[in-house]
Amino acid sequence: MKFLNIKRIEKAKHICRYDLEYETEDKRIKKYEIVSRDRHLHSLEDLQSWSSKTVVIIAINKENGKLLLNREFRMAAGDWIYNFPSGMIDPGETPSQAAKRELEEETGYLAGKITFLRKTYTSCGYTNETQYFYLAENLYVTEQQPDPSEFIDVKEYSPQEVMEMIADGTIDTSSAVIGLLDYFL
Repeated sequence: MKFLNIKRIEKAKHICRYDLEYETEDKRIKKYEIVSRDRHLHSLEDLQSWSSKTVVIIAINKENGKLLLNREFRMAAGDWIYNFPSGMIDPGETPSQAAKRELEEETGYLAGKITFLRKTYTSCGYTNETQYFYLAENLYVTEQQPDPSEFIDVKEYSPQEVMEMIADGTIDTSSAVIGLLDYFL
């Protein structure tokens, strides 16, 4: 595939829609739609070098071996979902700083130790967004401070309970599955 062009079609508060053009091996032109949080994509280099804007935190309570999970209403899904604490990286923050902040905001815990695990695409079929995964350990209680638009219940689950929730479909987000896989690896 040969990259030909990128054009911003729509700009909203948090996301932009772009049309991409590629030339296939058999010389056909293929147009493809994507969304991105980046408002300034103008080239293939921009598309490929855009950095992550989200973090996912796998937080473990070493005292009892349980993992923290959020039950959160997600408007895009129109439903309550279970997931590890996660959120946006604010301007000027490093991903690890964002992971610490999001953990405290969403769960009311701080981590004495935070370790980078991996970076993945959230859904490369329609966006260039990636997310950083972190393991949070040595937790201590502070105060939950969710964003006013967030509705979050936090509970601890054993790794076995989380695996059962994935198996029965209670947990159905890719970031939770990847996070649990990272925990066991």
